[in-house]
Amino acid sequence: MLSYWVTPSIGAGPTQLRKPTRGETATRFGVPEANLSRWKKEEREGKFQGLTLEQYRIAGGGRRRKWGVLERALYEKFRYRRASGGIVRRGWFRRVSKELFLQHYPEEAHASFHFSNGWFRRFLSFHQVSLRFVTNTASKLPSDFSDAILNWMRFNRRNSQLRPRNGREPGDIPAAIGRYALANIVNMDQTPVPFEYLEGRTYNQKGEKTIWAQSSQSGWDKRQATIQLTVFADGIPRVKPLVFFRGMGVGATIVTERATYDPRVVVKFNPKAYANSSNMVEWLDEQLIPILEDRPTLLVLDLFRAHKTEEVLDTFSANDIVVSMIPGGCTSLVQPLDVSINRPFKDILRVSGLTFQSKRKRLTAA
Repeated sequence: MLSYWVTPSIGAGPTQLRKPTRGETATRFGVPEANLSRWKKEEREGKFQGLTLEQYRIAGGGRRRKWGVLERALYEKFRYRRASGGIVRRGWFRRVSKELFLQHYPEEAHASFHFSNGWFRRFLSFHQVSLRFVTNTASKLPSDFSDAILNWMRFNRRNSQLRPRNGREPGDIPAAIGRYALANIVNMDQTPVPFEYLEGRTYNQKGEKTIWAQSSQSGWDKRQATIQLTVFADGIPRVKPLVFFRGMGVGATIVTERATYDPRVVVKFNPKAYANSSNMVEWLDEQLIPILEDRPTLLVLDLFRAHKTEEVLDTFSANDIVVSMIPGGCTSLVQPLDVSINRPFKDILRVSGLTFQSKRKRLTAA
C-alpha cells in the first residue's frame, strides 16, 4: 500500500502519470486514511526493518500477533469445521484455542494466554470472520451434490443438441444454445408468501424481554399464499406471476375482491394454496404454450410432485417441451429463481406490503 501511494500510477494526461492521493490509496485498499499516515511514519522510523513478509500488517490485521502459530492453526480448524457444515460459536473458539496453546506452546505458562474479549475481537477482525445467521440447513453439504449436478448439466447439454430427422421432415433449426432459442429456455418455481411479515428481527429498545408486533388481523401471520414465477434465459418477462390462495374461489366476497386484482397477475384458488396437477396443466395451456411459438423448449423445474403427473408429462410431450428436473436438494445451488430472484423479489414484496398497510392505516384513521 505504501509503495502504491508513492508510485505514479494515476493518469494525469495523455502521457503523464501522477502519484495517488492518500484518499485514493485508502479507497483502493479499503483502509482508513489515518492508518496510511501512521504506517508511513512508522516506516520512516524503521519499525518494519527486518520483518518477514508474514509479519507485515495485512488486510484485516492489527498489532503483531503474539500467538501467531496458535492463531493460524485455530483459523485452519475453523475453516475445516465450517467447510464440513459444523456450527462454530464462541465456546468452540475458546475450547480449541486453549487446546492449541498447550500443543504449540508447551514451555509457556498456561496462564500466559487469555481468551480475552480483546484478543478474540482482534482474531476475528484479522481473519475477517463474523457471526452470521444460518440461512440454509441440509443433511448434505453443497460439495456432496456435485455428481448429481454434473449429471443434470449433462442431461441439459445432451438435450440441447440438434436433432436432424429424415429427408421428408425438417430437423431442428440452430438457435442460441443448440436447438433452443433463449426465449425457449425457461425456469418456473413456486414460493410461499406470508400474508404478513411479522417473523424475524426488529430494532427495539434495549432491556425489554418481550418484543411485540401488531398483526392486521388475528392469525394472518400464520397464513400464506403461493406465488409462481417464471423467467426466461433472455431476461424478457412473458408470463404473468400466478398467485394461489386457499379456498374454492366462490362467494360474494371473492367476486367483489376479484375486481381489485391487478391485471398483471393471475389469481387461482385451490384447497391447499399451492399448485396441483390441474393448475399446472391450466398454466401450460393458458400462459406458457401460447408464447413458445411451436419451438422446442427446455423447461427447468424442481421435483415437486405436481410437475410429474401423467397428465402434465403428456402435455409437455405434445408441445415439444423437454423437462429438466433439478436433482433433489440442489435447487438452492442451481435453480436461477432460487439463486438470484426469489429472495430480492420477496424483499421488494415485503417493503411494498408494509407501505400498503401503513397507507391503509392512515386512511382508516382519517
